[in-house]
Amino acid sequence: MGAITRSHPHRSRSRAWPAPTGALNHRHHAAGNNVVLMSADPTPAAVGGATSLTRRAFNVTGVVTAMFLLVLVLWKALEVLLLMFAGVLVAVLLCFFSGVVSRCTRLPEGWSLTLVLALLLAGSSAAVWMVGPGVAHEVQALMAGMAESIEDLEAMLRAHTFGAYALDTLPQLDVTEAQQVWARIGGVSATVFGALAAFLITLFIGVFFAYNPRMYIEGLLRLVPLPRRERACEVLEKLGNALRWWLVGQLISMVLLWLSTWLVLHLLGVPLAFTLGLLTGLLTFIPYLGPLIAVVPIALVAFLESPALCLMAVGAYFVIQNIESNVIMPIVFEKTVSIPPALSVASQLLMASLLGMLGVLLATPLLAAAMVLARMLYVQDVLGDPLDRPVASPMADD
Repeated sequence: MGAITRSHPHRSRSRAWPAPTGALNHRHHAAGNNVVLMSADPTPAAVGGATSLTRRAFNVTGVVTAMFLLVLVLWKALEVLLLMFAGVLVAVLLCFFSGVVSRCTRLPEGWSLTLVLALLLAGSSAAVWMVGPGVAHEVQALMAGMAESIEDLEAMLRAHTFGAYALDTLPQLDVTEAQQVWARIGGVSATVFGALAAFLITLFIGVFFAYNPRMYIEGLLRLVPLPRRERACEVLEKLGNALRWWLVGQLISMVLLWLSTWLVLHLLGVPLAFTLGLLTGLLTFIPYLGPLIAVVPIALVAFLESPALCLMAVGAYFVIQNIESNVIMPIVFEKTVSIPPALSVASQLLMASLLGMLGVLLATPLLAAAMVLARMLYVQDVLGDPLDRPVASPMADD
């Protein structure tokens, strides 16, 4: 029996041509026994949407990466930026003094600034030559007196049961830890030279800024869009006034506290009154925390004479501090920004943990500048609050 061959009379003999190039998929439609192959090309909207989504993802990734690198660079250069801010403070103070000299003598601004720098150099040189050796001797005596006062205080506490128990519960310093402490003291010279270098850098930056402040201000304003440039100029002017009057007020407060503390301690018979007054004046640059630190050496030196003298000296010191806080500073804050005490202390502690002593010194002026910027750029411009009407507070009296 021969092979049976089945024919398919209804099979289509039409040839299926390959789909065009670029087809994404093939759909099969059956009509009877005929199979028609159809291809679907992507629409332009789909291709454009995918391309736009990819471009947006690349843009977001680039922006995030750039922001991360910027934050990293700023963090690494934070100490340099703080030195530049300290130089701006020096320039603000120098411009204030040169402006006063220019108004009194009718000299140009450049010559007035030169005269101010010459007077400051001559005055500081004369002060170092006249009182420098005596102050250095008194500082050594102060350190020795504080150590002796601490020993006497420890002996007095050990004479009582509770005091001895409190001293015994404190952690003791063993020989190994003491050797490590003395090993760290070898780095004090490097710290001193670093502080001196930072002071000179800050001084040079401040002098350069003070001689031509207009160039730096105009360069900064060029970075602001034209519609906002007038507002930026107003913000910079307000910021400069706030920092200027804060510095002037702190300088007045430092001088007054130095002289008044020196006079009162001298009248009470406290040894090293001049050095203690000078230390108090310098520490007053750090609001709130500085005066609290300054009372410690006063109490220790006075306690070395007698406990009664210690109580009198500390009481007189706090009277002086209250007069300064309630009389002098309110007058100064009329022309500058009022800084809440809790916020000031919190900023000092935060900057101390991040940047050490440099952060403590610059914490309050940085906070003052930040408050001015927040009030003008956010509260006024973003929130639309004119700041000329009181805010309803839940703590208000009923």
